[in-house]
Amino acid sequence: MAASKIPVWIKQCLDQYGNCACGRAITKKIGKENLLQILENEGYPCELEILSDQKDKSAYPKDGTYILTLKNRQSLMVDEDEDEE
Repeated sequence: MAASKIPVWIKQCLDQYGNCACGRAITKKIGKENLLQILENEGYPCELEILSDQKDKSAYPKDGTYILTLKNRQSLMVDEDEDEE
């Protein structure tokens, strides 16, 4: 099996916390859609959120925070919120 393009620390972070600040360099190098596809193929279906200054309209803002969040983690969090009500 070929080595993954996704660094091990990203998968460890997703396993432990359900999210990961992956950074601009990795996201830009692999590409947003490709990054999400590779993660999904490896059992980590994620959404990518890029938080940045509204002045930077580029696809990969330099000041951005690049956050991967597991999709199933989001549904678990919603279920927990409903249980508390």
